[in-house]
Parts: sequence; structure tokens; C-alpha cells
Amino acid sequence: MIRRASIAGLGLLLACAAPPRPPATAPAATSKVDPMPFLRGALVPWPDAGSRGRLALTDPESRRVAAYDSALVVLVLMRHGARAEAGAVIEGLHALQRPDGSLPFSFVLPRPDERIPYVRSGAVAWVGYAAAEYLDAERGGSARAEALALARGAARYLLARQVSAEGDPRDGLVRGGEGTYRYELDARRRLRERLHAEDIAWTSIEHNVDAYFFFRALARVTGEETYVAAAARVGRGLERAWSAARGQLARGVSASGADDVPALDCASWGSIFLGAAGDRDRAATAASVADAGYASRDPRTAARGHRAQGRGPLVEGELMMQVLGPTLPARDWAELDVVWPEGSAGVALAAWRAGRVDRAREILDALEPLRAADGSVPTSTVEIPFVFDTRPSIAGTAWIELVRFELERPRDQPTFWAP
Repeated sequence: MIRRASIAGLGLLLACAAPPRPPATAPAATSKVDPMPFLRGALVPWPDAGSRGRLALTDPESRRVAAYDSALVVLVLMRHGARAEAGAVIEGLHALQRPDGSLPFSFVLPRPDERIPYVRSGAVAWVGYAAAEYLDAERGGSARAEALALARGAARYLLARQVSAEGDPRDGLVRGGEGTYRYELDARRRLRERLHAEDIAWTSIEHNVDAYFFFRALARVTGEETYVAAAARVGRGLERAWSAARGQLARGVSASGADDVPALDCASWGSIFLGAAGDRDRAATAASVADAGYASRDPRTAARGHRAQGRGPLVEGELMMQVLGPTLPARDWAELDVVWPEGSAGVALAAWRAGRVDRAREILDALEPLRAADGSVPTSTVEIPFVFDTRPSIAGTAWIELVRFELERPRDQPTFWAP
């Protein structure tokens, strides 16, 4: 393998590793159904990228595309040795990228509506991270130029939204993006969502974990101090979001401070960040909180996993609760038996990084009753309007594959969001 670039004196980067070539003999899989036909089958042509470009079709029924899902498919394809296929998705994402470096969070084919940008910084960071991994894994590849432009553009967008205000609780963190959905009643008193133009001021902890690992990866492949400094500033902002009372990171931070909503990804992904930043004690605490505090099950299949929130209303906002409340499966997350496979896979990775190897494998194994004949897992086992559906999920299926790949490797040779 081509030796990766190293950056002398930058301790937070030296331990990182990009994905190696898959071993000659594939590791034993937990699943009895191969998920790759489902993930490959989700790829559709993106004409703006020429004959090769592809994007992942998140929902075939609505023809909706999501940038995050496409980035995850790139990461899985590379771990299966399918670099050319991963490059085709990189080309599709590059053609989708706007001049300011942003990408639409999601849109319905044939193309995005450019009148009101709908951008989320976390998805931009994931796309940039996938491009950086593509660059770091090998010197060659037909999409190398597109990957570098894609990654630099994503970084440019995020850097423009990184808060720089001493004394502001958000200092160092990246703001959420553009476009806000608000909910209203139509003429028939049905709830509908409408996108409003708005530059988002809040900072999501999940988005910033994404940005942290992206900036580190791009610094590794370019050797540029700008990205090293950006990662360090995000890291300091994330560390300030620690809640000693909850044993995890807050869900988000506004100009007035951190919120108090217990979110699974801010415990699990937060744990992975804390471990990478060298705070092993807090990383272990957050991993345990993620596993125990959000544990749940699906009564229909007996699958066990984790819910997205520990407590709080299933839908937020007085109007939404007024309209949807009578039909919701529960009023509060704490009362709901539900499994979120994508989030559960994140808990498995956090457990693995915290040294709980057997528990990490148990979490993945416990999700297998949710596996469909096509290899997919659902977005959620319970539908919550405007929050989760129960359709086959690229994100959940891909996350399980990414974590399984890590679990079949030596713990000192991580590839994904490496310490």
C-alpha cells in the first residue's frame, strides 16, 4: 500500500488511519444475508456527472436522494474493494456540489430546487470525509481530482460557518447549515412542512463530531495547517458541551448555552470523539450511557437495540403534538419500544472503541432479526411522522457494515473515525 502522508508534530493526527485494502480472505460475517446487493442497487445515474456518476437513491418510491447516504455507500464500497464504484459516487457528489462547497441535504429527482437552499453541515462533513478517505486509501483512482475538489469545497463551506467569538458557547463549533422546516396546517387541517430560507445559528453536536473527523482526515491527506487548526477548535467546542450530570455530550449549543435533550448519537458518537481526543474516562462513561440509557427492543421481532432519544416528546412543537399526538405510538421516547439500527450500530462502535469487544459484537448480532431478504435493515422499527419511517435504510444498513468491518480487524488498526 502507498504510504500515507504524515504531519510531524501534530499528535491528534498521527494515530489516524485510512481504510486499508480488504484482506484477501473476507472476515466472517455475522449476517446471513449479504447487504451489498441492496446498497449497490440503490445507486442511480446522476447525468450531471456524465456517464459514470452515481448517487444513492434513499427512497425509490419518492425518488429522494440524500447526500449523507451517498457518502456512507462510498465508505462501504471502499471496504469491499470496490474503489471504481466508490469513485463513481464521488463523481456524482462532486457534480452535485454548489460553488460555495455545500450540497443539498436531500432532494427529489430529477434535481434539487435551488430557490431555497436546504443544507446541513453534518451531511456536508460526511461527504467531505468520504472524499478524504478515497484520497487517503490509495494514490490512484479515476475520481481523485473530483475527490480533492469535493473535500476542499466541503471544508470551505464548514469553515465559513465555524463560530469565532470568544465567550460565545458556540465558539469553535460549526453552525447547522441553511433552510428550516416549519410546520403548518393546510386548508384541510392537515399538517404539512414548508422549507423557509434561513441561515441556521444553532450548532449541532452530531454535526460537529462529523466535522471534527472530516477536518482531521483532510489535514492528513493535504498536510495543511488550516484543517488541523479547524479540527482543534471544533474539538475544544465539543469538550465544552460535556454534561457531567448526564455523562454525555449535549444535543446542541446555541448562543445561550447547551440544551438538555438526551440524544443517542451525542452519547455514542460523542464517546468516539472523546476517545479520539484522548479523554478515555469520559469516552468510557459516554459509551456506557449510550448502551444502557437508550436500550430498547422491538416486540415484533425480539430484536434489541437503542432508541434515538432517552426521553422527551416524540415530536417537538405544540402544533405537531396537537395534530399528531392522538395517533402517536407513545407520547414520550422513554415509553416507546423501538429500535433505531443506525444509532445502535454507533453504540456498537463506541463499545468497541471503549474496549468492550464482546458487547460490541452482541449489539450487532441483536439487530439481525431486523434484516430483510434483500439485506437491508429498516430506518426504524416504529414510524414516527416527520421523524422516522420504517422503510429499508441505506444509512442503517451501511453503518452496520462499517462497524462490522472494524470489529473484524485488530483493535490497533482502526479505519473509520480512527482514534
